[in-house]
Amino acid sequence: MTAVKVFVPRDSAALAVGADEVATALMHEASQLGISIELVRNSSRGMFWLETLVEVQTAQGRIAYGPVHEEDVRSLLAAGMLHGAAHELCLGLVDQIPFLAKQERLTFARMGVTD
Repeated sequence: MTAVKVFVPRDSAALAVGADEVATALMHEASQLGISIELVRNSSRGMFWLETLVEVQTAQGRIAYGPVHEEDVRSLLAAGMLHGAAHELCLGLVDQIPFLAKQERLTFARMGVTD
């Protein structure tokens, strides 16, 4: 079974609102459910009002969920977050979020994309 890539930022803004706790809860809950995830700690995309912004790699692209708190993790996994399923915190494809879709990033082109 291939692990699903899940991106959780670890910059100071995300850490301040509980990103480490979200990452720990994701790993714990996935383990309890027998689900294999590959946790990638990236940087923020700059939408600080949505932190902790969790992204899941799907065949359609990265699906964003946010703002995610530790107590949201169980319901997100139960709803099918790892397959890009609907949830009240689902923001859709990251690249289609209006704040990002209207930008042409040059200096910060890889911000939030890589480990």
